[in-house]
Amino acid sequence: MMEDTVPAAVSPAAAAEVPGYLPVSRLAVGALVLGLFSALALVSPFFLVVPLVALAVSVAGCADCDRPGAPRAGRLAALVGLALSIGFAAQALSTMIVARSITAGRAVAAAEMFLTAVRDGRSADAEAMCSAEAQAAVATLAACGARGACRGGGAGDEPGTWVVRIVPTEPGDCGARLVLTPAVGVQRGGSIERWLVTACDVEAKPVRPSGT
Repeated sequence: MMEDTVPAAVSPAAAAEVPGYLPVSRLAVGALVLGLFSALALVSPFFLVVPLVALAVSVAGCADCDRPGAPRAGRLAALVGLALSIGFAAQALSTMIVARSITAGRAVAAAEMFLTAVRDGRSADAEAMCSAEAQAAVATLAACGARGACRGGGAGDEPGTWVVRIVPTEPGDCGARLVLTPAVGVQRGGSIERWLVTACDVEAKPVRPSGT
């Protein structure tokens, strides 16, 4: 009488020893997922940390796949995650730099309009561009002649503010430090950006020569 034979079950460890089989690196898979999520850096600078983490995990994933004596599959996924993290990070940073440069140029242009109004004696127009706290400095700046060149356009101490300096171009002129804030107003046909001078600090006053 013949007896039926049941084949022995193959353990996972034995299956891993199949020729040509390589376990998949979890780091490589994580690098690919983080690389895809690196696109969030284009939404807000707060998410710039995502491509940085993806970059580190991608490098670790490549090293995990090339480990001597215990190679793993997934190197291509790690490289794709690396490329995505670098690409999204570079695009996010370049967008931030361009946007900052454009905003700084607008701040300088608004400061030049304000300075021109003061120089031409249009105090009402100059005060209309100022907050209530900065309107008092219009008369002081006008007494200095309001001559100079607008320089700077850097970010101010408060979020959303920009600093422009009025640099004297002639002896006896006074300089000033302007703090401007952009605001978006709604008009017929769409929105318009309006800059407001929130602070005007006159840094020096010209010394008038004494008459004889």
